[in-house]
Amino acid sequence: MDLNFVQELIDVVSRSPIGELQIERDGLRIRIAKQVSSSELQTGSSPQPVSASSATVPAASSPTDATIPRHSIRAPLTGVFYRSAGEGEPPLVSVGDVVEEGRKIGVLEAMKTFNVVESDRAGRIVEIAFGDHAAVQSGDVLFVLEEAG
Repeated sequence: MDLNFVQELIDVVSRSPIGELQIERDGLRIRIAKQVSSSELQTGSSPQPVSASSATVPAASSPTDATIPRHSIRAPLTGVFYRSAGEGEPPLVSVGDVVEEGRKIGVLEAMKTFNVVESDRAGRIVEIAFGDHAAVQSGDVLFVLEEAG
C-alpha cells in the first residue's frame, strides 16, 4: 500500500466527524482511529457513533430553536460523499437552503456507482455534516433539516 494513500486516509479521518476508518487493500488491513483525550471523555465532546435507528436530531437548547422540529438525513450506504453532482460544479445545497421532498441534495459513490441522496421531506438545511470526498458509513448523518410546518 502506498504511504501517500495512507496519509490521505489519515487526513480524511482527521477532517471529518467520523471516529474510525478501516480499509483492506492488497491483503493489508489498516485501521485509523481518532485518539480521544481524557478531557474530551469528561466533557463528552468526543466523536460518538451515530445510531441508525433514530431519525430525529434533538432540538437545540435555546427556547426559540426548541419549538422547531429537526430531522436527520442519513447515509443509506457506506461510500464517498459528494456535495455536488460533478467535478467542478457548485454544491447541490448549502446551509440555509429550503428543499422540497425528493430534491437531490448529495451524491454517494460506492463501488464506482454514484447514488443520489434525496431529501426525504421538506425543510431548511441547517447543517451539512461532511465536506466533499468524505468517507461516510451507512447511517451517518449527512444533513440536518428544520422541518417545514
